[in-house]
Amino acid sequence: MKKKKTLLIPLLLIPILLLTTLILLPEEPEPFTSPLYFTFVIHTEEDINKYGVEKENNMDYDGDEELLLHATMTMRELAEIAQNHGVKINFGTDWTFANGVELYDPTFFTDLESMGHEIDAHAHESHILYSEVREDIISAGGTPTQIASGLTEDEIYEKMEYFDTYYPDFTTLWGVSLAGHELGEVIAGNVWRPSREDWTQHDKNGDYIYIGHGEYANSINYIENAINNRKENQINTYAVFTNPRHFKASKASTIDDKWTAKESSYEYYETRLEWWDNFFTELDTYVESGKVEYVTLTEISEIFIEQENQLIFTDEEIPRSEEALTSLNEQEGYKL
Repeated sequence: MKKKKTLLIPLLLIPILLLTTLILLPEEPEPFTSPLYFTFVIHTEEDINKYGVEKENNMDYDGDEELLLHATMTMRELAEIAQNHGVKINFGTDWTFANGVELYDPTFFTDLESMGHEIDAHAHESHILYSEVREDIISAGGTPTQIASGLTEDEIYEKMEYFDTYYPDFTTLWGVSLAGHELGEVIAGNVWRPSREDWTQHDKNGDYIYIGHGEYANSINYIENAINNRKENQINTYAVFTNPRHFKASKASTIDDKWTAKESSYEYYETRLEWWDNFFTELDTYVESGKVEYVTLTEISEIFIEQENQLIFTDEEIPRSEEALTSLNEQEGYKL
């Protein structure tokens, strides 16, 4: 009587099926935790709207030479302080500041770039849009990045369509906010490709990269919190910020009085510069420990692209601020 061989072929197939399954299964990314990638962002704002009405809280950069030169003097000093600590600045200029640089201080942008800082087009709540600001930067001697710096959330989808027209001049978005920086702004501290259906969710085929700024507080306490809450297999990010209008001239100057302060005031430019120097000195210890790394926004974008296949994206709800930007920073000791 012949032995039955009916089970022989199925048994032989098992290793093949197992191997095929292993090949088809997506490879799990190796777990890693990035440092907190830290950037110093500076923005300027236009002083006039599309109707020709002045915005009283903003400086007249392209119409007041003395004021523009005070602003560039303080920003140069701040850039040098940052450079001494290894901190990297992304300077988001609006069209009026870029025009003022071209008129009154044509080496300003190149001076910052020579220190390792970057110049971005900034058009937050502006009627002069990013491509025009980019051209203004070039006219003023600068080399603009591919960063679109500062957007309002209610226009994000419209702006992505706008950037399509100028691609690849703009490949990376930063600083999606609410009007007036009220509470409820997105404060995610990571990087993703925004979906055209819901920009807060990652689309692996998305055209743009979004870099989150985290809590957006000029505060060591908040940075420590961001360090302690870094997520595995994500690009963890944090930004602090300032604006030239925070650095007021001496009362002894001939500059318009609203842009001056007593030398004893926290608004006096030398006091502000000293504050930032001390802030970076404290932050340096986290860099030395490897928990924080000073980078530009362009470098973050490059890191994201390099590590994208190793990143894990979830569909969890994006975090939003529970405090307005101004009051949050005031509570943390940095009055705006």
